Formats: sequence, C-alpha cells, structure tokens
Amino acid sequence: MKRMIVNKYGGPENLLLEECSSPDIKDLSVRIKVENIGVNFADTLVIKGRYQERPRPPFSPGLELSGTIIEIGSDVKNVNINDRVIGIAKYGSYCNEIVMPAENVYKIPDCMDFITAASFPVAYGTAFGAIEWKGKLTNNQTCLILGAAGGVGLACVEIARAFGANIIAAAGSDEKCETCKIHGANSTINYNNEIFRHSLKKLAPNGVNLVIDMIGGESADDAIKSLSWEGKFVIIGFAGGKIPKIPANRLLLQSASAIGLYWGQYAFINPKLIGDSFNKLMQMYEEKRLKPKIGKIFKLEDATEALNYLLSRSNTGKIILSSH
Repeated sequence: MKRMIVNKYGGPENLLLEECSSPDIKDLSVRIKVENIGVNFADTLVIKGRYQERPRPPFSPGLELSGTIIEIGSDVKNVNINDRVIGIAKYGSYCNEIVMPAENVYKIPDCMDFITAASFPVAYGTAFGAIEWKGKLTNNQTCLILGAAGGVGLACVEIARAFGANIIAAAGSDEKCETCKIHGANSTINYNNEIFRHSLKKLAPNGVNLVIDMIGGESADDAIKSLSWEGKFVIIGFAGGKIPKIPANRLLLQSASAIGLYWGQYAFINPKLIGDSFNKLMQMYEEKRLKPKIGKIFKLEDATEALNYLLSRSNTGKIILSSH
C-alpha cells in the first residue's frame, strides 16, 4: 500500500509518499480500499503537532475517506465485504488502503459517488452537529455562518436551509458570497470589502439566533455582540488564527450561550450519535436537499500542494485527494 506520512512536525512540505506493508486486520475492524480522501484545515494542524489529537511521527494525517470494504474482522456485524462506505479516523486516511474500527464506518447510498462521499463526513457531520445538536435551530430563526464558503460552511448553509432558517453567510469575496447564495443563503456579507458589524446590523436588526464560527478573529467578536435573546454562538474552529475573547457580559445580558463543538471526538465517544446523524443526512442527500460542492481534486502524492491550496483560502467547497 502507499500513504503520505509525516516524519517530523511542520508544514505540508514535510509530507512524503511511502510504500509500506498493509496492516493486520483486527476482530472488530474492516479493511477498506480507499478511493478518495477529504482534505481539512485540521490536517494542517495535525501535521504541525498543534491539534487536539497529537500522534507521534511517523504518521499519516487525514480524518475522512470513502472506499469499498475488502475484508472484515471476525466479529464485525454492521457492514459486509463490497459495501461502499465512508470512514472517520483520528488520523491516517492519506492512503490507498486502511484498516479501521467497523463502528467508525458508514454505508453510503447507491446514488452517491466516492468523490462526493469523501467530501461528506467532516463537513456535513460537523454542520449537522452545530445546527441540530448544539444550535437547536428552528424554522424562521436567523443563522449567521462565518467562513461560509468552505466545505463545512456550505454544508451549514444547506442544512440551515433545510431547517427553514433565515441564513446570513459571511465569506471573503463576491464570488464566494455568490456561491453561498446558490447553496441557499438568503443574504451575504463580504467581510473583506464591507464593515462587517454595520452590514450585520442592517441584515439582522433584531439579532441573530445562532452563530456558527469556523474563523475566529474580529468577525467573531462582532457576531457575539449581535446575539439575540437566548442566542447561541457555536465554536467549530479558528481558521483565521485568532481565538476570540468571549465577553461574558454579552452572554449574560442576552441569556446567550457560547458552545464548543469538537465533532470528531463524538465518533469515538458516541459513534451511534454519529451514525444516526449520517442516516438523516444521507436521506437528505437522496432527497437532493444537500449538494456537496467539490472545489478541486488532487492526487494523493500531491497532498502537499492540496494543503497549501487550502491554506491559501483560494478554494470554494471541498478539496479532495484521489488515491489512484
């Protein structure tokens, strides 16, 4: 098998292609022939040794994949050989074959291709967790999404639309804002050529019920100040680099909540919750209410280029690696 590995912490340039022996399978594990891999901002943090999960080098990064099961452990009951699946890993998906616990593997519909499937787990799983588990979003509420043109952001837009919300999508260019509208946003803010707080006040004069933040920074500070009575600020990440300092007095005055979501950990603490979410999401996909946008596809051996492209913020949608 082949995989991309990190021999020492650092930037994407530290990734190397390696040929290695296939790992042994365990009783509760499955072996998957990997077709495609989703690329995430978290991958760059894992490579630097700055993520919540900190494997020791050498290791392969990667949180999600799609492929076909080619072998199952003796005690596996939930899937079969030749099933088309997605998988969620703590790390290790930058490869063309993987052995992983069967409880972290989920079947995909016949109508879903492998490229789309690889874009699905982290983006749509995280978005569903933010909107349904944490945000408790309901029909006609206002939802503000920061960093709305990325993979998770567009998934949030689509799911919030399915929940009947009024969606304000914030992104960094007019082109990205237009993409957000195509995916269901009612209105947009280009925070690179508008004064964010002024635009937000015009669009949501009565405040925002739910803010989903993947960016951090000044926009997050302004968004917290915009929360309505009992509003919720759900924190997914800090792709902008600056962790906001949440003013507790703002939360108190609005009886509002700031809520963290480390979605990936649920796959290992409560895999049934993840599975139930995917069942609902796959049904929404089959009903054509979710339309994952693929930004760009790279070969596995070009993972360094793919991650640098992600870090450039030039992308709209999901970046995918192909194992072929």
